[in-house]
Amino acid sequence: MPSNELSEKVITTGESETPSLISQQTTLTLEALLIIKESQQQHGLRHMDYQRYRSYCSRRVRRVRKTLHVQCGSRKYQKKEITEEDLNDSKILLIPLFQAERAWAYAMQLKQESNTEPRKKFHLLNRLRKAIKHADHLEMLSRSAKCDARSKLEAQGYQALIKGQFNFEMQKWKESLAQFILAKSIYEKLSLALKGDDSQVYYVQKCEEIEPNLRYCNYKLGDKNAQKDLIDLKLKSTFGTELAENIDSLISQTKEKQVITFSEVVWRNKIPLQIKNEKIRLFLSNVQEYEKRLSGPSETFDAKMEIYESILKESVDTIQIVRDELKLDPHFQTIQKGASLQPDDKPSNLLLLFAYLSWTRINKTIERNLLMVDLYKSQLGVQTNNQTDDGNKIKNVKPQDIVRLYDIIIQNYTDMSQLPGLIYDQEYQNDSELIILLHKTFRAYYISLFYLANKKYKESIGFCFKVDNYLKQLDLMLKGLKKTELKVDEMRSKMDKLKIDLEQFKYRIQTEALLEDKMEELSLKEQEQNREKLEKIPLIDRMDIYLEDSSLVSTTPNVARLALNFEPVQCKPLFFDLALNHLDLPNLEDKIEQKQQSQNGAQQQQQQGVKGFIKGFFGFK
Repeated sequence: MPSNELSEKVITTGESETPSLISQQTTLTLEALLIIKESQQQHGLRHMDYQRYRSYCSRRVRRVRKTLHVQCGSRKYQKKEITEEDLNDSKILLIPLFQAERAWAYAMQLKQESNTEPRKKFHLLNRLRKAIKHADHLEMLSRSAKCDARSKLEAQGYQALIKGQFNFEMQKWKESLAQFILAKSIYEKLSLALKGDDSQVYYVQKCEEIEPNLRYCNYKLGDKNAQKDLIDLKLKSTFGTELAENIDSLISQTKEKQVITFSEVVWRNKIPLQIKNEKIRLFLSNVQEYEKRLSGPSETFDAKMEIYESILKESVDTIQIVRDELKLDPHFQTIQKGASLQPDDKPSNLLLLFAYLSWTRINKTIERNLLMVDLYKSQLGVQTNNQTDDGNKIKNVKPQDIVRLYDIIIQNYTDMSQLPGLIYDQEYQNDSELIILLHKTFRAYYISLFYLANKKYKESIGFCFKVDNYLKQLDLMLKGLKKTELKVDEMRSKMDKLKIDLEQFKYRIQTEALLEDKMEELSLKEQEQNREKLEKIPLIDRMDIYLEDSSLVSTTPNVARLALNFEPVQCKPLFFDLALNHLDLPNLEDKIEQKQQSQNGAQQQQQQGVKGFIKGFFGFK
């Protein structure tokens, strides 16, 4: 975004002007793609609501016209064309831009409705012509000297994009390709010029949106190498539904030219199958193409998983076609009831075709699960704190996850061995028994890992012995094997690696078991020492500690101390006045004698007083 002291940045909310508009005194700048992207995301196109977006464009045009005083008459409509003389504000460029967007949105709305009403196709093309007219008007205004280089490039890119979409709908592949190439080159230049700016991501994203249209046009013009690109687009699904439907139909048309070679398939080099249904031929052709892609070294794990999911999804629909045709087949009815065919029964070609398609589906399921097993083995024991895009924590792989996958694989091989055409094929049954035993061996090994993780050492070492027995059986079966379709060398290499891992694993079990025993012994010693200490403490002093003390039920329970222990306590202080012993006090004996004489005189008077009272009372004198 250019910076200038005279520039004024307008920031509003809702349906008002977006922050992508910059008015300058010298030049006008229009960030067309940024304005369009923000408007589309905020006003309906996030949910493919073209009608809502079209209404917004109409309101936006009316609002800008009113702000700049370029209305088309107050009472009677009088068309007001925007000319170069009116280019005094960059907002004026929004009028042709949103007029083109309004026509384009109307066309896309009609395209959604044209699936049920084909006549709307003509109206759609007319609205795209209208959009081209307004885009041309915008490009003409941007040629003015008042507009900067960025505005010119934005207008040219938008014009090329609208014209490319119109020619795409008209199926004019050459003209459409030229316009899309022009639009992509313009947006690539803009993204390079705006390197480091926040708006750069919009131009890069627009180039990615144009890429599928370029591949489609190239293919329609006869580019044979574009078929692989179309399949990539279908798997990634990075484009709109309308283009996806066109690519699906185009791939089908291309495959129909190749399915002629699939009129007959030989299963296991001994069972010829006649294929008359075109959809089945198309499915087998797709499987062949997918297998070529899976064998490529450049495919990632996620890409391979997407391919397997596509095969399995198509196989379900294809098997259902054959199932519907087999409703009246007596042998098929027998299988549906859960019974098996007898050796003398000769299944029909259609039933064998059903078995072959089922075998293909199960076989691809096994391959997908084995791919997951390899991934889980590489992640086993690795702790991770990573999160997915939606914020959920990635789960750490555990041995039971691998065991569960091996259970599914073993069940799949068991189901395959019961298919018509294979159930009495002794060579296939021998191969199936061998491969099932191999997967049982690996399953037992990971069950042993599971028990070790839970510190169940006896069970873990027991499954190790089981793995040893399985490996011995496999060695005997491989020695007696004469004719097989299995990859014997690959199986032997897996077995040899498993033997090495098993020996190491046994030592690991012994080490951890011994360590666990030692830890238990140390723990028991500590517990015994703690017990002896606690038993010496009376029960009243350890009420919060649980201990099964046998002395509590004996004749001398250690409940509490009956005689309290002597404890030093603080005493009351005593003070002795020893200084008095060293004082010479005066002699007070004379005073003591006078006091005694006075006391005797008082007693005599008292006695005389009492006697006189008695004598007087009785009249004595």
